[in-house]
Amino acid sequence: MRHAKLDDYKYISNISKELHIFHVKNRPDIYKEVNKTIYKSYFKELLNDENIEIIVIAKDKKIVGYAMIRYIEIKSMDLLNDKFFAYIDEICIKESDRGQGLGRMLFDYSYDLVKSNGAESLELGVWSFNEGAIGFYRAMGMVEKNIRMEKK
Repeated sequence: MRHAKLDDYKYISNISKELHIFHVKNRPDIYKEVNKTIYKSYFKELLNDENIEIIVIAKDKKIVGYAMIRYIEIKSMDLLNDKFFAYIDEICIKESDRGQGLGRMLFDYSYDLVKSNGAESLELGVWSFNEGAIGFYRAMGMVEKNIRMEKK
């Protein structure tokens, strides 16, 4: 595992699109079909953002997954305690490479990284339809923090 480089763009873009298609299928009322989920110029901005880390995992020298992590600091707010934590914006292993322990390795590496950088916790959001991911996160030791609901 290592930090992403600009040369990794096409691999991350393809995996991101695979993830997006899954969301489109499950919540077409929210997500729409697009040609690209991440543009190279935006990816470059992310790589240069000191509050973001993108970690890639490879199998047979080919990138098969990534985690996009954002550091967030809450400070000097009247109603909230100060807090420094990390938030996983995206984490994904290519569907064809799942079930081999790569997701666990990527998650564990990401967790150790953010803790070594002083984050109090590692957080993420997950859609209720994504039962596989929910089970995975629970197996990684994560617990529900809040529940977001809707009524149409």
